[in-house]
Amino acid sequence: MGAVARLLATLALGMSLASAAQAGAWPQEQGRWLIVNQFTFSDTATKGYDNQGRPAGNGSLKQFEFSPYIEYGVTPEWTLGLQPRFQVAHLSAPVGQKGASSASGLAEVNLFSRYTLYRWDYDVLAVQAMLGVPGFAGKNMPTVAAPWPEYEARLLYGHSFDFGKNISAFFDTEVAYRLEGGHNADQIHSDTTFGFRPDSDWLAMLQFNATWGLANNTGSGSNYDQYRLSAAIGRRVGADTWLLLGGYTDLGGRNVSLGNGVTVSIWTKF
Repeated sequence: MGAVARLLATLALGMSLASAAQAGAWPQEQGRWLIVNQFTFSDTATKGYDNQGRPAGNGSLKQFEFSPYIEYGVTPEWTLGLQPRFQVAHLSAPVGQKGASSASGLAEVNLFSRYTLYRWDYDVLAVQAMLGVPGFAGKNMPTVAAPWPEYEARLLYGHSFDFGKNISAFFDTEVAYRLEGGHNADQIHSDTTFGFRPDSDWLAMLQFNATWGLANNTGSGSNYDQYRLSAAIGRRVGADTWLLLGGYTDLGGRNVSLGNGVTVSIWTKF
């Protein structure tokens, strides 16, 4: 899952308890569903690569993504979920040059399973396995569909703080090894999230994501580093429905173009 997707999923989980905010490491409640309908628009000035480290030439890449995120609590320890990612992308040529093109399709479907190893009053430790199934799209540039599968093992730790009846905060840190298929280099991922809930109807969050490419299996695939800062604010708009507004900016990287994005999301639990 991408940085903004993980931020919004973490935000949604963080709003699920009144007494203590939860983070991405916490399990979904048994027998309950979480659905996050997420829309993201990003704008990237490409310089040989797109914002996922894939060859894209030069120009400006504008991308719209719809990526619904779904979780279900199977048992108190097991949480299952999936997230398909549908994209529409347009690559503009540099000023004074020709070569603009567009592409659309299903980029990828992420399937994951999270298991809670230990849970205390304010802490949780979990592991998660994810399979990224390649999507399908046209062969136009920019590339939309992931060409090869991905396999990820993730360790997650979360800690919550309870300051009163409706005031709470949380900290979540995760590290993962992502095994890439084909010619893409394997990756190390690190995600750190801080969240604060000033009352029962509001929550704010800041997240830092880092990706390091390991320079193996390279050829026509990607091998890049990326450092991203994301933020989001959520407000309750119904008994079990929230509206989330967020965004991100790329702080740096290697073999990757840096960009910015905004996200609108509606989540519900039932």
